[in-house]
Amino acid sequence: MVRALFPAASRDRTESLVEAAPEAPGSPFGRRAPREHVEMLARFRRTISSSTVMLKDLTPYGARIEGVEGLEPDEAVRLALPGQRPALAFVAWSNAHCAGLEFAEPLDLHVYGDLVRRYALSGERD
Repeated sequence: MVRALFPAASRDRTESLVEAAPEAPGSPFGRRAPREHVEMLARFRRTISSSTVMLKDLTPYGARIEGVEGLEPDEAVRLALPGQRPALAFVAWSNAHCAGLEFAEPLDLHVYGDLVRRYALSGERD
């Protein structure tokens, strides 16, 4: 039902990963871009509950968050990064400690660059 409400997100997730961008050079996991290790607080919304999570990795296409549990793959959530409006994302994977999110729309590269400059942990990159 969620995908019916968001037609742009209705494509098969694997297809969207392949079509959106080429994989990052040298990426052992087939990532589209290197992960930047960051530490920033973000607002997370799931159905009617809202909480603050710690964002640990960031690419223009997704993020890894800590501080929420019980997420299901393909579940639609909203994530508000510092200074940004809440954006639609889908749970790619989750465990008891953290979750990987794929943004429905990639981050604007200027926004991404600004967030990395402000919140990146020095010298850490995958």
